[in-house]
Formats: sequence, C-alpha cells, structure tokens
Amino acid sequence: MAVPDSDPVKADLLWIAEDFRNIVSSALDDELDLPSNGTRWTNRQLLFHMALGQNIALAGIPLLGLFSRLPHSASRNWSKLLDACARPYNWVNWAGSAAGGRVLKPQAMTGMMDRTTRIIVAWYSHADSKALDRGMTMPVRWDPYFLPWMSRRDILEWAPKHYRHHRAQLSLTTLRS
Repeated sequence: MAVPDSDPVKADLLWIAEDFRNIVSSALDDELDLPSNGTRWTNRQLLFHMALGQNIALAGIPLLGLFSRLPHSASRNWSKLLDACARPYNWVNWAGSAAGGRVLKPQAMTGMMDRTTRIIVAWYSHADSKALDRGMTMPVRWDPYFLPWMSRRDILEWAPKHYRHHRAQLSLTTLRS
C-alpha cells in the first residue's frame, strides 16, 4: 500500500523538490553567481550541492541496505576509514559542487532534483518497516547531521535537514521576502 502524501518523511521529500523548483524558477540570473552566505560557493554552486544532497539520500538506500546485511564490523570499519578521509572528502565535496554548479544549468539541476525525488519517494512508498530500519554506522565527520548509526529512514530524514541548512545560506533576494 502506498504511503500517503501526508506522511512526514514523504511530505518533506516532496517539499524539497517543490521548494527547489520554486527557488530556481524565481532566482534572478545575475544573483546566481553571487557568493552565498557562509560558504565558498556561489548561489548556483550551492544549488547544485543541494540537489546533490538529494542524490546522496538516494545512494544511501542501497548502501545502507547492503551494509545492514554484513557483520556490524564492516560498516563500523568502513565509517572509520571514511572519517579518516574527511579532509580530502571535504575538498572533493566543495570542488565537485563548485564544478557541477558551473557546468549544469539551474533548470537541469531542477530536472535532476525532480527525478531523484521521484525515485526516492517511489521506493519509500513501498518500503516496509524492516527495509526502512536497515542501516549502518556512519562517517559522522562528513556531515553535521549524520548520526553515528543511521537507518534508511534516518537518511531520508537527513535529506531535508541538509537541504534546509544550505537553503538558509542562499543569498538570493527572492528568498528574503
């Protein structure tokens, strides 16, 4: 049975895509390349990073499912390795979003966000509690909203936290009203 749109996780995921679409469609072209607030990215690059966050949530579905089927030590050791690589990860995260924001047009970012959200919501709508409870140890140095252990439900609840955090950093005048 499909999950109703009123389900808080589904509603938040759908809100992300709708809000992103609204931001991109109302953003003034000359503001997209202005610096964002509190990051080294421009607004355009930060928008790419925000769309990428939704893709991270999507990638988490199979990844957390896989690690949940392995011995606990597998995800614990993997997360320790990833945490040890936090500095290079942070650079790649910044550089990838900086490059992606320059290459991908905002309308293409909206398409990416919409497609990714549709896939996540379709999976979530048919997942049972056992599938949602599968999870793994997480690299907590990679994101301030990562918990030491996260289920698939947690990673889907992480996406709106990540999105809202970065949405507040956009310096677009259309968001100030």
